[in-house]
Amino acid sequence: MRKLTLLNLLAVLVLLLAACGPAATEAPPPEEEEAPVVVEEEEEEPVAIEAEEEEPTAVPEIEVSAFGEAPMLAEMVAAGDLPAVDERLPVEEDILVVPVVESIGEYGGTWYALDDEPGVYKMRMTLYEPFVRWKADYTGYEPGLVKEWEFEDDGNTLILHFRQGVKWSDGVEFTMEDIRFWWEDMALNEDYGVKQVPWYGFNTDNTPMTVEFPDDYTMVMKWDSPHWVTPFTFAQGFWESMDILKPAHYLKDFHPTYNADATYDDLEQADKVYETAGYPCLFAWCCADVTPGERELFERNPYYWKVDPEGNQLPYIDYVDVEIVTDRETRILQLSQGKYDIDFRGSNNPLDIPFLTEQAEAGDYHLQPGWMNGAGGWPCWLINQDYVPDEEIRDLLRDTNFRKGMSVAMDRERIIDVAWGGIGEAQQATISPQSWHFASPEGQAVFEEWQAADAEYNPDMAVDYFEQANFTDQDGDGWRDLPSGKPFELVIDMTGWARDEIDTPASETFRENLIELGVNVAPLNMVSGTPESSLRERESTFMLRGCHASEVDIWTYPDWIFPLRGGGEGSRSWPMQGKWRQTGGAEGWEPEEGSPAFRLQALYDKGMAEPTVEGRHEIVWEAIRIHIEDGPFTLGAAGDQPMPVIVKNRVHNVPEFGILGPWAPGSPGNTNPSQYWLEQ
Repeated sequence: MRKLTLLNLLAVLVLLLAACGPAATEAPPPEEEEAPVVVEEEEEEPVAIEAEEEEPTAVPEIEVSAFGEAPMLAEMVAAGDLPAVDERLPVEEDILVVPVVESIGEYGGTWYALDDEPGVYKMRMTLYEPFVRWKADYTGYEPGLVKEWEFEDDGNTLILHFRQGVKWSDGVEFTMEDIRFWWEDMALNEDYGVKQVPWYGFNTDNTPMTVEFPDDYTMVMKWDSPHWVTPFTFAQGFWESMDILKPAHYLKDFHPTYNADATYDDLEQADKVYETAGYPCLFAWCCADVTPGERELFERNPYYWKVDPEGNQLPYIDYVDVEIVTDRETRILQLSQGKYDIDFRGSNNPLDIPFLTEQAEAGDYHLQPGWMNGAGGWPCWLINQDYVPDEEIRDLLRDTNFRKGMSVAMDRERIIDVAWGGIGEAQQATISPQSWHFASPEGQAVFEEWQAADAEYNPDMAVDYFEQANFTDQDGDGWRDLPSGKPFELVIDMTGWARDEIDTPASETFRENLIELGVNVAPLNMVSGTPESSLRERESTFMLRGCHASEVDIWTYPDWIFPLRGGGEGSRSWPMQGKWRQTGGAEGWEPEEGSPAFRLQALYDKGMAEPTVEGRHEIVWEAIRIHIEDGPFTLGAAGDQPMPVIVKNRVHNVPEFGILGPWAPGSPGNTNPSQYWLEQ
């Protein structure tokens, strides 16, 4: 490492002091919580993983003592209340260097933010820190808390190497004792039953995987089958890694095994990192103060383990002050008045863009360009391939000609005008256009074919398809009947999944399209937000069901392409055949050999056994061709609408690209909020 001369060191110190003026920030009482995260350290990937990785940003070649720190922390160091910055960071080779979007930032300030519910569930997509993370451009994965990983035993053994010297926000070192505590004392503890074994943590016989900790910084996971995708699973949203990261030294006080006076209810109540002041975290900002139902304050983590390219410890911003506003009209009004510095999901509706744009100058903010929903279908409609109440109706819904007929009967341009005011492009339902499966020219060609499949409005072709399905008017009453001659009435469920203000006018327009061709469609079944909606899903009694389709990595969340779950969360167009797969044949319906569901489930198994990223991409393309040729199984109208992201004009380093529809990529956390900064 290059040593600084005394003269150079003095120059560095002068510059640091000049940059570290007092933070123009009011600081409410600190309470620790999770920090906005996302470090985009670019690191080379282990040989067994083929996700594209850029070269890591090198740790600056400066004396550790020359690392920069926030003025508020420097004051604490000077007062003897905090160790020096070089003692707070990890060992030098394990410090994660975060690239900046525009410029090296200035320390200080409070980021005024917004959430729509207690518990700050939307802000959690900013305040988290995964083992492995999505790259900011969504083209692959990169290291996070885990600096590298490798497989052994043909993919049956995964070895994770964690960064050495990372510390919780209270200064206690993060080691494998924390993960051991989660695994043995929480996940495997039948008396607790709250933090359970994660879905990827089972062998083929449904017994838990084996977990070993050979040293303080290494975790070994063993199964009886390959788990090539598991490292990427850790990158999904805030939840996959967060359910594992438990500060053992803190939570043991609430665990009956370590404290005879504690109960498991005490443990459950204590384990709330986003809602508990003083809960040790590994994030850029930790929970410092909570006013229930009104506000949560997050304060910079003095032990945060990342720096910018010049060696300044992150984050730049001192505080994140989150106001909880449950009323939508109030949120939109306050956004339009410029009350919040950065907001990603306070509006969450492209229809607000014109109004927010009109108010931008007066509110001293702008709408950040390039932020998209990432929807492959908004709205879309699932076609139930496992309709339980009537076998003949089920056969009709399974008829490819009937489904293609419904698709070309849809006037997508009209739907876009009516529901979206002209926003969006007409298309068939797909997963997210930004998916890394489509990054290559071959992948892009597959996506474009899928996007266009049966998506052109053609009423005459729709009639031909209906005739081929023997879906005709047999009694002369003007309505098409089932092949047996029995009357048929199509029911479309409104679920709120695609937002009622979008889904309802879109579905009503689609209903009119079908009625014009002699399809008897009942008035829309308005079950959004009711117990009936989930009941119809669980019992597979819906025909068409409104939805919002999006996903970036189909191997970590496969439901939009592969029928693997049923009867609830994850259920799509094959509720019963998915349930059969999910329960190992104990419930549901076994797919018929050669059927689309049979072939898709077989391709999923093939993909999970494939060790290379590129090989898995190719299997996704093969599965999509089944959706193109034998589908559609989900009808789409439009997709990939722009999203309103509010950025005050004093804010820097927010990128001009991101996707907010699918939560799995963890946006905006994958864009490194720790490097956002505020002009003081």
